[in-house]
This record gives sequence, structure tokens and C-alpha cells, in this order.
Amino acid sequence: MLDSAPTAIANALIGNINDGSILVGRPMPSERQLCERFSTSRPTVRAALQMMQSLGYVSLEPTRRPRAARPSVSGIIDSAGASFRHLFGDVQSNSYLDQIRRYIEVGGVRTAAQNATNAHITTMHSALQQCCRSVRDNDAFSKADAAFHRAIVEVTANPIILELHDRFVYELVAGREMASLDSSGNVKSYDEHCQIYEAIVDGDAELAMDIMDRHLSRSFRARLPRPEKLTDRPGIETDNDTA
Repeated sequence: MLDSAPTAIANALIGNINDGSILVGRPMPSERQLCERFSTSRPTVRAALQMMQSLGYVSLEPTRRPRAARPSVSGIIDSAGASFRHLFGDVQSNSYLDQIRRYIEVGGVRTAAQNATNAHITTMHSALQQCCRSVRDNDAFSKADAAFHRAIVEVTANPIILELHDRFVYELVAGREMASLDSSGNVKSYDEHCQIYEAIVDGDAELAMDIMDRHLSRSFRARLPRPEKLTDRPGIETDNDTA
């Protein structure tokens, strides 16, 4: 008889899903059946199913029996994103996410400059044109901005990198409100986008990386709220004051 601990039950059921004994998309055995199979209680079975859900092997829905599933890149990253937001404060999380963005996009623009096809270039150009048309509209520009950056990262053809970009950059970075509604920041970003695009078209990877790094650094600072001015600065004692 298997250990009735939730971990052991979850591992056994995951093994059944992986070997095809339980088909993906089909309902899991009922709680009663699982209790009988593992000689355990319903709370233990439910804990095992919740554990499987966190790993992506079960889809839990309130109105029907849990269904077998397989982990996906999207699901894993969604779960990680939620954990990051709970683990760190908003400001700290945003800082870490922007650092991830720089690693992804500076590396991605190097790949784009080296490997972009005519189809990739066309996609970037279309996004760039949309940026130009929407510089006076912050919401529209934010979407066009994200589309331009995604078109660059798409050249990597790496599904994990693309999913990280979509979840952490598009949803958590590009979707944040700007500290200022002044569209002059959009105009500056568009100009930098043009420089990045031209470096990619020219195949100049080093220049593209340099512009992208400076662009992302400036963009992050622009999103930070301006600190309030100190109206009453406390006096600071010096050695002479205490002598």
C-alpha cells in the first residue's frame, strides 16, 4: 500500500497521467475512488489534487470533477508571476521584472540583428508605424510599444523566452501606467524605436544592444513616480554641533 501522504498520492496520479492510464482532458477518478485506492481520507485526497493543480497536472473547476492536464509553459509562468507578486512588494517586484526584461530584450535584439528575416522586419516595421500613429494616445502607444518589442523577441523562436516576455513584459511592465501623461515621453520612445529598428536592419548587433539597453533604462525611470518634496527637512547634527 502506498503512503497516504498527499505528495505520494500526487506522484502516483501524475505517473498515471504520464503513462496514459489517466487520459489528459478526462475527469480524474472520484474522491471516493481515490480514497479507496489509497486507503486515505477525502482531505488528504483533496490536498493531493491541489498539489497536482499547482504543478499543472489537474484542472480544478467548481462545477465539475477535476480533469487531468499537462503542465504548460504558460501555466508555469503564470503561477510563478503570481508567486513573485506575493513574495515581493510591488516596487521591488517591478524592479526585478524590469531587470528580467533587460536581459531578455537586450539579448533578443542581438539575435534580431543577426537573424531577422524579411518577415520579421516587416512585423517590426508595422509595429513601428503604429507607434508613430499613436504617440498622442498613451493607451494605444503602450500597446504598439509592446508589439514592437515583442516582434524583436519573436526572432529568438524560443517559446520559453516568448512566454516570459508576454507574461512579465507585456502584462506587468508595458501595461503599467506611466508616471506622467505627457506624450513627449512617447515621442522619445518612438525615436529610440526607430534607432533600434535601423540598427537591426543594418545588422549592427552591438549598436542595437546599446540603444536597447539605454532605451529600457530610461523607460523604467520614466515609469517611477516622482517622490514628494521634503517640506520640513530635519536638522542633521555634526561633530562640531556636539563638541
